[in-house]
Amino acid sequence: MEQKGRRRVIILGAFFLFCSCYIAYRLYRIQGVENLAWAYRAVHQRSDSLALYRQRGAILDCHGNPFTGRDHRTYLAVFPLLLTTEERKEIAPLLAAHHLRMTGQAPLTIANPSAELIRFANAKERTGVTFCSIPLRYGREPLAHHVLGYLHPTTGQGLDGLEAVYDRELNSDRKIKLTVLTDALRRPIPGLGFRYQEETNVPAGKNLVLTLDYYLQRKVEAQLDQAGIAKGAVVLMEVGTGKIRALASRPVFDPYAPQQSLNAPDRPLVNRAVQAYPPGVLFQLVIAAAALESGKFQPETHFYETRSGRGLVTLTQALAYAASSVFQEVLAVLDQSALLALAEACGLGAGGRLGLPGEGTGRLPGKNELGGSVLVTGEHGVAVTPVQMAAFLQVVAGDGWYRPPTVVEGLQNPDGSMIKPAPETPVVERPVLSGATVTALQKMLAATVLYGTGQKAQIRQGAAGAGGAIPSGYAGERPVYHSWFAGYAPAHAPRFIGVVLLENDPGGAEQAALLFASIMEGIGDDPGS
Repeated sequence: MEQKGRRRVIILGAFFLFCSCYIAYRLYRIQGVENLAWAYRAVHQRSDSLALYRQRGAILDCHGNPFTGRDHRTYLAVFPLLLTTEERKEIAPLLAAHHLRMTGQAPLTIANPSAELIRFANAKERTGVTFCSIPLRYGREPLAHHVLGYLHPTTGQGLDGLEAVYDRELNSDRKIKLTVLTDALRRPIPGLGFRYQEETNVPAGKNLVLTLDYYLQRKVEAQLDQAGIAKGAVVLMEVGTGKIRALASRPVFDPYAPQQSLNAPDRPLVNRAVQAYPPGVLFQLVIAAAALESGKFQPETHFYETRSGRGLVTLTQALAYAASSVFQEVLAVLDQSALLALAEACGLGAGGRLGLPGEGTGRLPGKNELGGSVLVTGEHGVAVTPVQMAAFLQVVAGDGWYRPPTVVEGLQNPDGSMIKPAPETPVVERPVLSGATVTALQKMLAATVLYGTGQKAQIRQGAAGAGGAIPSGYAGERPVYHSWFAGYAPAHAPRFIGVVLLENDPGGAEQAALLFASIMEGIGDDPGS
């Protein structure tokens, strides 16, 4: 019996020793080896997440101000798992009014919640209901929509504008979530309740940095709206760089519903700033530049102008009054091939493009099309875009060098470093006009605004430029025109080039000049405006 008892004690002791060793081993595994894994599981067992949207790279202006994500929309977020039985019964009919219902435990969001839902959410503090904010890709008011483009409403793919050109760089699968952390009783943990959480294991999209200035862009768009422009475009370019600081087109479209504009008769989706139009008398500025470069003419060269009855006029006065008969005479003396070569060197015709979808190329006449009044009136056989015309004025307002127009500075990595994208067809800066020609043209354009056809474009800082109207058809029995004004300010020390195009506008050339003046007033001498 004694021996049996001893054996039982040994077996029992061995059993307890084994159990103790196993428990010690498990404690070691839980507290040591598996500690982080269990902590991770513990947190995620008491957290619920709702994917709000996919991160996409921002589009920024030249100073880092965002064009995208400035405005936000408030949504109501519902976490069914955190609602009590009574709350679920109470909210179910309210969701049904939005054609929504709670299926399982999946959280959901409601845009534009009804007044009843808002009262339900605000009646008292509820664990499973909260308001959240989701950034709008584009602003609530039109701003550079034709440059930015728009996204596919479902896939988020860029379909037009720079959104399409740089879709691969901007796009990202990184999700932004609304997460709630709760305790064992499913109550939000103080200080750790609802919070926005960004995935970190997915690469973020790059930001796109533009040459546009957000505040100048806003001023230009406001002036277009204030003037009631139905169809037209404005380009604002910096002298000496070719960088576009503002680019706007009218009419605008809704970037959240672009399909509504597909068949609209006024073509809101068309970016008129990069479409080609007959330049009209603006091409006389190109003829004047070629005439001065040839050495056969000077600003004081005299002509006898009979069509308007002015009689003896200088080349400067002929440009100021848009005297077509004088430029017909000048053209007869010039080497017209050299004239067209100069126009091409200044980016007119097929050059001077930004690389935007749907951008026009412009057109210069071929050798067989020269002669007559084709180039003098600028109505047939020649077409330029407002951006190309701004690039030409940049040559005149600057130092005689052509600098290709640009609207993109580069891409910005998440760490803030910049990547300069290589253009498909690189265009280098090049000298085009001599210093003497530039000085003469600047005086001639200042005279055009001082006493010629551009007087309506005068501003307090002084402006220089030229403009005119080209017949484009009839509205019933009333003729309608494409109207231009292209110039720069201040006249004595140019900082900005402004080009205004009004399509089928009854206001004519004066309306274009007045809009130029209202845009340029106050920005020509204020770098921070």
